[in-house]
Amino acid sequence: MLTYYAKRSEAEGFQEISSPPNENVWVKGENVNESDLETLSNRFNMDLNVLKDVLDLDELPRVEMRGGGMYVFVRTVHLGKRGRVITTPFLMVLKDSVLASLSPYDNTANTASSKMIAQTSDITGLLLGSFASIISEYESLMQHTARHVKDTGHRLRSHEVTNDDFIRFVTVEDNLNEYHMNLSSMLVVAQRLEEILKGSPDLEAIEDILLYIRQLLVAIDSYNQSIISIRNAYGTVANNVLNQRMKTLTMLTLLIALPNVFYGMYGMNVPIPFQDRPWMFPIIVVFTFTLIFMIYWLAKKRKVF
Repeated sequence: MLTYYAKRSEAEGFQEISSPPNENVWVKGENVNESDLETLSNRFNMDLNVLKDVLDLDELPRVEMRGGGMYVFVRTVHLGKRGRVITTPFLMVLKDSVLASLSPYDNTANTASSKMIAQTSDITGLLLGSFASIISEYESLMQHTARHVKDTGHRLRSHEVTNDDFIRFVTVEDNLNEYHMNLSSMLVVAQRLEEILKGSPDLEAIEDILLYIRQLLVAIDSYNQSIISIRNAYGTVANNVLNQRMKTLTMLTLLIALPNVFYGMYGMNVPIPFQDRPWMFPIIVVFTFTLIFMIYWLAKKRKVF
């Protein structure tokens, strides 16, 4: 579906209209199909073959100059099922004084752009504003990912981390890789726009976007390092706990086995000294308890467990 916005005067922002002019117009397209793209191509003389690339769900970010128009492909992001992020193509076309922002799905970047139409009177500024809105979507989801990583790190201190947390880390790492791949590609797109807009009043805005993307890429590296640190710490804690348990089990085995030596000796059907004395049983009991206590005391003193 295509929605058109135009300016009534230079001093005003964009307002929604039903019948668009051929210049100073912004076209917002959501859930676009081939029919919508053909309409755009015929009305504003845009390259239909390039427009159709937005329907390719695997289209990568790039900038293409064709027939006097600039076609900027990026990828938007949103949260899918089971915590996985999904990215989709998003096309911004700037030709003469016409801007078209197109998505094959409902898109929050277009929604964010709609909020700017009352404040923006420049087509190029609207394009860069949409670009910045897309980057902010990544930042929002990255903060959600960071909270999950930090929460797992805090729970590690109280040994409440479960295997499910580390299974989720697989999803988190996949998400971070998705963020990194797309933001790296859009960094190249922003650098290309910087070259194209060199000397333009909008150059400062694209420089801000470049800085924004670089900061997010640094944050992604930090989150990845946090995940590695948590895994290493959990592995160390698990090994230490296992060692302590093995020591405890070994000591318990020793404490149980030693008394059985004496009970076994006096349970044999062979002559043994004092076996016919009634006072021998309490002596054996006292001796075994004394032996157990001595072994326990010696183990604690040597910090065996």
